[in-house]
Amino acid sequence: MPRAHLALDLRSRASLFAHLAAMERAGVPIDRALAGLSLGARHEAAVKRLRQMVGNGRDLASSGQLSGVFTPLESALVRAAQEAGELAQIHQRLAQRYEAQARQAAELVSRLLLPAGVLLLALAVKPLPALVAGNLSGTGYLAAVLLPVFWLCALLFGARALWRHWQQRRTDQPGPLDDLLLALPLVGSLQRRADMRDFCDSLGLLLEAGMPVLDALPRACGAMRNVRLRREFATLAPRVAAGQSLVRAFDGLRFPGKAMLIGVLNTGEATGRPGEALLHFAHLQAQQLAASQQMLASWGPRLFYLAVAGWMAYGLLSGGGFFPALPAELAGR
Repeated sequence: MPRAHLALDLRSRASLFAHLAAMERAGVPIDRALAGLSLGARHEAAVKRLRQMVGNGRDLASSGQLSGVFTPLESALVRAAQEAGELAQIHQRLAQRYEAQARQAAELVSRLLLPAGVLLLALAVKPLPALVAGNLSGTGYLAAVLLPVFWLCALLFGARALWRHWQQRRTDQPGPLDDLLLALPLVGSLQRRADMRDFCDSLGLLLEAGMPVLDALPRACGAMRNVRLRREFATLAPRVAAGQSLVRAFDGLRFPGKAMLIGVLNTGEATGRPGEALLHFAHLQAQQLAASQQMLASWGPRLFYLAVAGWMAYGLLSGGGFFPALPAELAGR
């Protein structure tokens, strides 16, 4: 049984496919290429399973999925590329795809480090007035600082685990969270754009690898995280099977950038390269998504700083450290 698709992170996937692309261009056999592959101790067990399966005579696509190194979509891409003789090109495209996504994720994390530091500083400063006034012991001060940090960390890791579990669901039935995410003003737009990018990127890669469109459409739908959107785009394959062109099938759906996609896909079908047109549209979607994420990462911390500053000011003014309260016997006179 293949393992879950969390074995490799984005950076490791980029390194994996960049290595495979370089070895393929150099004409190195796959068993020797994998012998020189290193993705760190964390992923060594998965890479070892991949080497063993390839050494036992399995092809790279099947070995990758069974070992848990490849996702089903990556396995389908590699299998189609094997049949079309385009392995180096597909490896390179996947390496570029994951490198870009890893870079965007790293930029977002780096932008969030400073707000996290400001929050920790605020948690350390807020109990200071009570400590100065003598209303809080040293142990009490540490507890007042460390307990919120503990609960925030628990909340963060819990939310991250739930998010990963939600993304890896294997169901065709949309849940309340799918509809909620799409209904949120900013998050819904980012979710739609990200799923459109992944769908068109995956479909374009599959078509460029030589896979028939009716086989490629269901696999590309599997790249979409939101089940509601996945069900909507699953209607493309029956329309194409009924005789509609890919452009006309897309015209029956609603999604951001529809007019742009119809335009580039018309040109792609006219030149016989719909996969290339889809990849171009996915690149444009990725640029717009990155711009939206950068704007959010720029304005989010500013609003966060303002909220934390107000919270700290309230704590300092109301805590009694700088404006101690009069004793009760004096206050009653």
